[in-house]
Amino acid sequence: MKLTLFKEKDFLVAIRNLFKELNIPMNCVVDEPTTAKKILKDTYKDNSTFKLVDDVYFVGMVDDAAFNGNESISLDEIKSKQSDYDGILIFGITLKKRENNLLPTRSQLAEISRAFNREFYYTPVVLVFKYHNDTNEFIAFSSTERLKYKQEWREGEKAGKVSLLRDINIERPHRGHEDIINQLQIPTSGTKKVDSFVKLYNYWQEVFSVNILNKKFYQELSNWYFWALKHVRFPNEPTQKYAFEKGANLKDLVHEHNATNVIRLLTRLLFVWFIKEKGLIPEELFDIEALQKDILKEISPIHEEGMLLDKANKHSIYYKAILQNLFFATLNCPIKADGVDNRTRGFRGLETYGKHRGIDWMMRYEKYFKDPDAFLEMVNKVVPFLNGGLFECLDDKDNKIYIDGFSDNMSKSSEGNNFLIVPDYIFFGATEYVDLSKDYGVKNNQTRQAAVKGLINILKSYKFTITENTPIEEDVALDPELLGKVFENLLASYNPETKTTARKQTGSFYTPREIVNYMVDESLIAYLKNAINTADFGEDDLDRKLHQLVSYDSINPFANNPHIAKQIVYALDRVKILDPAAGSGAFPMGALQKMVHILQKLDPTNEMWKELQLEKAVRETKNAYDIEDKKEREQKLIEINDAFDERINDPDYARKLYLIENCIYGVDIQPIATQISKLRFFISLVVDQKVQYDKPNFGIRPLPNLETKFVTANTLIGLDKPEQQLSIFDSPKVKKLEQELKIIRHKLFSAKTKTTKLRYRKRDEELRNEIAEELQKSGWGNEAAKQLAKWDPYDQNASSPFFDPEWMFGVKKGFDVVIGNPPYASAVTMARTKEIKNLYKKLYPLATGAYDIFILFLYKAIELTNDSGQYSWIIPNKFLIADYAVKTKKYLIENGLKLSVDVSTFNVFKNASVYPIVILGDKSEKQEFREYLLETY
Repeated sequence: MKLTLFKEKDFLVAIRNLFKELNIPMNCVVDEPTTAKKILKDTYKDNSTFKLVDDVYFVGMVDDAAFNGNESISLDEIKSKQSDYDGILIFGITLKKRENNLLPTRSQLAEISRAFNREFYYTPVVLVFKYHNDTNEFIAFSSTERLKYKQEWREGEKAGKVSLLRDINIERPHRGHEDIINQLQIPTSGTKKVDSFVKLYNYWQEVFSVNILNKKFYQELSNWYFWALKHVRFPNEPTQKYAFEKGANLKDLVHEHNATNVIRLLTRLLFVWFIKEKGLIPEELFDIEALQKDILKEISPIHEEGMLLDKANKHSIYYKAILQNLFFATLNCPIKADGVDNRTRGFRGLETYGKHRGIDWMMRYEKYFKDPDAFLEMVNKVVPFLNGGLFECLDDKDNKIYIDGFSDNMSKSSEGNNFLIVPDYIFFGATEYVDLSKDYGVKNNQTRQAAVKGLINILKSYKFTITENTPIEEDVALDPELLGKVFENLLASYNPETKTTARKQTGSFYTPREIVNYMVDESLIAYLKNAINTADFGEDDLDRKLHQLVSYDSINPFANNPHIAKQIVYALDRVKILDPAAGSGAFPMGALQKMVHILQKLDPTNEMWKELQLEKAVRETKNAYDIEDKKEREQKLIEINDAFDERINDPDYARKLYLIENCIYGVDIQPIATQISKLRFFISLVVDQKVQYDKPNFGIRPLPNLETKFVTANTLIGLDKPEQQLSIFDSPKVKKLEQELKIIRHKLFSAKTKTTKLRYRKRDEELRNEIAEELQKSGWGNEAAKQLAKWDPYDQNASSPFFDPEWMFGVKKGFDVVIGNPPYASAVTMARTKEIKNLYKKLYPLATGAYDIFILFLYKAIELTNDSGQYSWIIPNKFLIADYAVKTKKYLIENGLKLSVDVSTFNVFKNASVYPIVILGDKSEKQEFREYLLETY
């Protein structure tokens, strides 16, 4: 499809020619442009978005008449009918150039699209946009969902979800954009022939469906994953001795080891691929021609059958030289020492090997580069230091324990288990066909002859967007939610006991954003009803206003109630939201998105939000007496002002940063799941930072450390505390130590330098040990105290056998909202060991019979929710009828269960026999009157 016609021809002519190439008949209307104000008589808004619109062209109509070669009726005739018309209106819209060379945002294009669809409510509308910056011209396509939702739990109206294929470079279109545009070309013969409006509408809805795009991507990625597992080896591979000690099969352990490492590699690379969308990673690093010609001495993208181990090892240059140096020594290291962080990017060098031994932030593999200095210069021109613990090398070189294997000269143990083999061809290999039927557990033509190719080649064939889609607007591209779905489909893909995929092993299922959105909305509305002064409103009126507040329309229902608006802003700042089975972070991310949206409505200039953060910083540091504390207080105030500086960041950055720091928590038993949750939150912060290549670190503020926001632990097992001790921090001495620990972790959240982080982590460990000693003196059991001290939030590979919100998050009285999607598998299978099974019996005596593990999470949710808090879970509907759930239902009702909502009409879990319900509870409802102290504003 030639998009250059949009540069060569008049815009109106170009659109008509494009539709001709797409085989779509269209009855043309008028040739003269008009304005948005004239054509949008009822839906025009005099705001910055609509002021972007330059000219509007009514290009034509696609209806059955056009397909049959007849004339279409006029718009006036359609309007006079006052009823739906089976046709698509096509409009072309040119936009003015935005300030600062920025392109129009997704929200701006979606707002214009919704206005046109509401104006012409009787028939679907497709918009073709054209816009430009200083260097390029772009087009975008917009399609808006027209069917009214039948499910009460989904937001929507006649003009519903807007799907956008945007920022298509006219002269150099992305391959992913070209593929989708080519798919818009309708078949004109055969069984799939499109010859009517209805067929065209359905066909285009499918092309614009992100779900179908995602499914295609996941299939390619899954094939690659199972194929890659057969061709890689990672350090610290399980040995026969280790397998014997664990009583496990060595082959199964090796497979699980490789699977974990491939997932870790994949998530790191996907994060890099997302930030490449902001121009923060050189494209040359993923171009095989540039790599061969200018960067590496050797790279072997061709897969040779029967390649021996030593040869494969030699052909692992791309992963070692490019990706590892990018992960551990570029994104994890400042470009230059700045007086605060004394590290500077560079190669370790063979001549300084002894001096720099064990320094994992310096580049390795200098011998593989044609010009190491040129490579260093290339990355230093665009790649910022990101921090956040995101790309910390997991090797412990002092103890010769290799996890990532970032080494020029990795020592081999006596059993030879420290190989690192990640061949070049798994990144750049051409398409080949392999038998993956055993991996999928299904034998058919697709699995016996599965197409596989290099991972970079797969990624290049799709368009990615760094902005998370919402239930009402989405890019026809792969968004960061992808990270969650990768986890769902691939993590721990092999169960040694049942030979099944991870989905069955872990009971993990990814929750669609529509359901996440509904559950988050209802939980936040119930929380706000308890947290604000509701005396000025009737119950129905308040409920209506709060539903309007959380909805994705632009109306602020409290515009005339600034006092209530301020109460809500302050209430959002102090809310504590926990997902105890966080998986890849769907619910925490949904909560963040919705709270940001509420703040956008109530406080569009961020005045209240900034004032609140400054007030807290001053209050928390009012007792800063020594020089170091005073400096930290001054630095904290500077950081707050920088976060809100719109020359540096978009307004949402400061909203997200402080909501993440103060309000959102997640727990999962799998370390990689925790890592993926953190990755999604990192991406959400990067997207709102403005890239400024003339500024230090390109204007990118290093990411926070989220180790004490998302933790890896068994949520269902708590600490074995003495019965008389309600809190860990009861004694005066322990309270003092706890306060210091809280301050240290608060400082760690925003610590940037490696030296600073290591210093705080060391002090954190010392304080944990001191508290454990004091607890032993006050009657705690030795084992429980040891568990407290042993828990290390900064160990990315460990999973804690217990969860305690007070110890891990500093939350003593429970959470305001507990929300999530628990595992659905059998509790017996999930428990794994006899010891854990017995512990579950002891901790959850009401859970009897052959119950599923989600039952225990329901009990735990009640325990974790405070006395005026909300809980919301999506669970299988067999909960309503299963014998083992009778006692649980009674317990939930006693603890404020309000309702259950059937969401099975929406096909949530495509590959599972699950019919889900959502349950909602409000613990304050169990009280005769609410014991919630309202603050005075």
